[in-house]
Amino acid sequence: MRGVVVVTMLCAVQLLSAQIRIIPQEVVRKAAESEVVSDALQFRPNSVDFGTIEEMSGVWQGRVELRNEGADTLAITQIKTTCGCLRAEVAKRVVAPKETVAVALKYYPRGHAGKVKQRVLLYTNLSNEKPSAVLSLTGVVTASEDRSDDYPYTRGVLRLRQDIVRLSGAKEVQRIAIMNGGSTVLKLAADANLLPKGVSIRFEPAVIAPKGEGDMVVEYIPMDEVSGTKGGKIYIQGLNLPPRQSTISVIVKD
Repeated sequence: MRGVVVVTMLCAVQLLSAQIRIIPQEVVRKAAESEVVSDALQFRPNSVDFGTIEEMSGVWQGRVELRNEGADTLAITQIKTTCGCLRAEVAKRVVAPKETVAVALKYYPRGHAGKVKQRVLLYTNLSNEKPSAVLSLTGVVTASEDRSDDYPYTRGVLRLRQDIVRLSGAKEVQRIAIMNGGSTVLKLAADANLLPKGVSIRFEPAVIAPKGEGDMVVEYIPMDEVSGTKGGKIYIQGLNLPPRQSTISVIVKD
């Protein structure tokens, strides 16, 4: 039987600004295996099967609804997924009693061939530790043929669709398609100490199989103290190359 945790309702504005925090991926994984904190907030449906899609077919998109069946207004403080290949966005962050809001889903199949079993975990002011609603996403991604010719830029065995990242100067996320052209797995990282200010990098999937594909995800958040930054270099680790041979250029528009 699912338990109900009663907490004092705080101001929605304060919740959104003060309670949102980064949840480590290990915590997300454990939370996905636990019960929700309350039955009040429900995904409709609470599971989606996208069937079979091809690895290079592009982004799969879907839509579900989120309904507050409780008697109190709930403020959404976090939306997390068990894989960076899955994204979820809600139409609004404060859900009144008996209100229904739309949830947009996006799944990036490139580099994730095989059976898919991922989850969306939605947190509210009811708890920072347990999700208030969980959505399951399943399906099958069929592997694509070798597409090495689609990646004209190389850094050792790493192949890239582009080797210059052009940022608009506003907050944004760019996904650069990459491929492992070697015969062994690649586990890549960016040297965080040498990244241009305001830029963060992650690689999806974290480990890329031989001939496997994925994304270098570039996130940029403008910062007042670095206004005027023109960009710099991303130094990729894990390629067994000298630093000067493993860089990607970043250009930030004025």
